Amino acid sequence: MKASNDFALVTGSASGLGRSVLTSLAARKFNIIGVSRPGDNVEAVVETIAKQFGVIGIGIELDLSVPNCSVVLKQMIDEQGAEVVFLVNNVGAGGTSEFQHSDHASNRLMMELNMKTTVEMCREFLPQMIARGEGNVMNVSSMAANFPMPFKSIYSASKAFVKSFSIGLRSEMKRFGVNVSVIQPGAMLTNQVVIDQLKHGSAMSRVSAMTPMKVAEESVKMTLQGKAVVVPGFKNWLTLGMLRVFPRPLTTGLAVYNYLKTKKKITKAE
Repeated sequence: MKASNDFALVTGSASGLGRSVLTSLAARKFNIIGVSRPGDNVEAVVETIAKQFGVIGIGIELDLSVPNCSVVLKQMIDEQGAEVVFLVNNVGAGGTSEFQHSDHASNRLMMELNMKTTVEMCREFLPQMIARGEGNVMNVSSMAANFPMPFKSIYSASKAFVKSFSIGLRSEMKRFGVNVSVIQPGAMLTNQVVIDQLKHGSAMSRVSAMTPMKVAEESVKMTLQGKAVVVPGFKNWLTLGMLRVFPRPLTTGLAVYNYLKTKKKITKAE
């Protein structure tokens, strides 16, 4: 039986996977806290989901890329009398670019959100879970965590960090009764930009692409079951298994080929 002050907290929850995870948790009768950057209208999103499933909802606008954001967020939640029993570190940044043309600010933001914010959120909210002897953390990594990816080199490296950090942290938390899971989604049909990229990209990505809701449902279910690493979707799991057999020069070569082919198709389409 969940207490009225027990909440699930999801970052980057105004849209996409974060919003779907909020929905999946609310459907399981978790009270929900949605956090997103100012201007994302996350309060309205949380209110709609909470009303739909008859739970308590709190929406918080906060830039999670700034220093001490997790401390500020924890204070805001404490003031509401809420206690986080399920933490989802979903906020992050990605993108594809040729590194020599990449933007310093975008590179820094990707590293801040994908790695530093994830670590600081865990550090801020885990002690409370340890004290009560239960809780769940779901860190969002990516299929890209498993291979160095040309043209996504910072992104794949940052997601490899999330995977390694989560697995190590999981072993630390086990004796306290707290579960830490890491999810590795593949391509998701989140918006028209992504859909257009998939249309021009590799056939493998198109075939295995999933909706955010399907990814959320499987990820929440497996996290609650205590699974260490979750690869949503059988096709993604199968793809990952096949790619692990390939030598590194082949996987990186395929990434280069797909990027150049996609770039050429998009240029022609424009």
